[in-house]
Amino acid sequence: MMRSLLPLSVALMGSLAVATPRDTLVYQVAAAVASVEPAQAVATYDVLPVQQMYEGLYLNNFGTYTPLLATGMTQSKDGKVSTFTLRKNVKFHDGTAMTCADVEYSLRRTFVVGSETSLAAQVRSTILGISGFTADVKKTFTFAKLASAVRCNAAGQVVLTLDRNVPSLLDALSQAYIVPRKTLVAGGDWSGTASDFAAFLGKDVANSVPAQKPVGTGAYQFVARDPSRFILKAFPGYWGGAPALKNVILQKVDSDTARVLALQKGDADIVIVPDRDTLAKLKGVAGVTIYESLPSRDLSTVVLFNQNVKNSALLPAGQLAEDNMPVNLFSDVHVRRGFAALFDAQIFTRDALRGFGVTKNTTLPPNNWADDKTLRPPAYSLKTAEAELRQAWGGKLWSTGFTIPIDFFAGSGLSEVVSGIFKQNIERLNPKFHVQVNTVELSAANAALLGGKLPVAALTWGGADPDTVLRGLYSAQGILAPATGIRDPKLEALLDQANNAVGQSARKPLYRTLLTYVNQQMYGFPLPQPLTWAATGSTLKGYQNFHRTNLLRTLSK
Repeated sequence: MMRSLLPLSVALMGSLAVATPRDTLVYQVAAAVASVEPAQAVATYDVLPVQQMYEGLYLNNFGTYTPLLATGMTQSKDGKVSTFTLRKNVKFHDGTAMTCADVEYSLRRTFVVGSETSLAAQVRSTILGISGFTADVKKTFTFAKLASAVRCNAAGQVVLTLDRNVPSLLDALSQAYIVPRKTLVAGGDWSGTASDFAAFLGKDVANSVPAQKPVGTGAYQFVARDPSRFILKAFPGYWGGAPALKNVILQKVDSDTARVLALQKGDADIVIVPDRDTLAKLKGVAGVTIYESLPSRDLSTVVLFNQNVKNSALLPAGQLAEDNMPVNLFSDVHVRRGFAALFDAQIFTRDALRGFGVTKNTTLPPNNWADDKTLRPPAYSLKTAEAELRQAWGGKLWSTGFTIPIDFFAGSGLSEVVSGIFKQNIERLNPKFHVQVNTVELSAANAALLGGKLPVAALTWGGADPDTVLRGLYSAQGILAPATGIRDPKLEALLDQANNAVGQSARKPLYRTLLTYVNQQMYGFPLPQPLTWAATGSTLKGYQNFHRTNLLRTLSK
């Protein structure tokens, strides 16, 4: 089979010397493709080819989950049992038909193989709650338990039976790729049985059969690779119809300048552009299309207030002074609301984002399905800020004053602008209010953040499921708990209620209640979301759809 593909690979490699053909996509990236084992790939330029060759049951279409190899799902009332109807007439690249046995094997394999840094480890952590195959885990996680968790029923459907409801199930399954069982087993991979189950638990599979000779169900199939190129061709048997672009070359080009020049000459269709200054130079260039305002995926920029700062240089809780601040300054809701009203989002967008930002309604990523567009972020108003801060600490804060240290990260223009806005507006509000701005290295700033030493912090947070984002930001058990010092039983109950509900339709109104409460308490507030950018050849169509899905089959010329 590979012998018949070699002439194509040679032709494609040779075609790089001239403008790209109409049926070929040349995508120049900044790093080489390493492992395309679907259970292992996590790096950006490994994930890109994997998603063209392999598919999961569902696709994460920018926060909306659409069926791929599944056509639908039903769940039990408690969310623990999920039944997936599989798409018919799906073929693997080797011509064999996809069966329920392949899907069963693939999901079980994802729950078994892969080092702790692999994609499979992330998927099984989400679905099974297994963070690592420790000695204790190995005692209870048996093949029999795995087989009962993932099985085909008599109707040819795949059934997942879990110990708990997993709200982010579809997102996790969108990263669990389906492989041909017989092909892998014949190549010496896990047999899918108890006989070698223990040997494959947590095994690094970066150099497995699918890593060397990828065979999936995707719109593109593997042709060849060398240290600087990874070549694909359209799969004629693709269930969704053959893609418009018949050939794809992912080409590693280290030099930013060389990539940009290739785009201008027509030798590349998409290139990685390093920054907006370079993008600006491409504006108006013949044969080039630039995208200045592309939305980001599953990320949210926020400001958080710390109600219990772990800094011995600050005053004890409850003590006020003009030349310092108490460790619990932000435990008063009026302080939090006052600081939020002091922040000028328009200035932030202008100075930090160069005008390329979008106002967010909540601290969820804008593409998140639970984001509520009817809610409003705090509005910039010195009048409101003064009214809130006059009430803070029973009126004593206004008459006593304070000095607050705010750090910004060296090399981070965003955090520098945040600290500058706070300093300017806090100090103009009351002559007894002072801000001490400090510059720190990023590593030190991260340690200070997670150590709970920062009174105010601007950061980027993210996740596909709203619970991942909001629990991480606000829960006393979340990873950022030391950075916020929040202890709020009502908030914890709202988080649990929304997370434990089954299905998006049941969860969404609960998240509206939760987000409304968070807005009232002002534990943090959303910053305008940075927009990203790209540059392509002007003949290329569909880039915005590719940006949403990461699927090259959405492109054409």
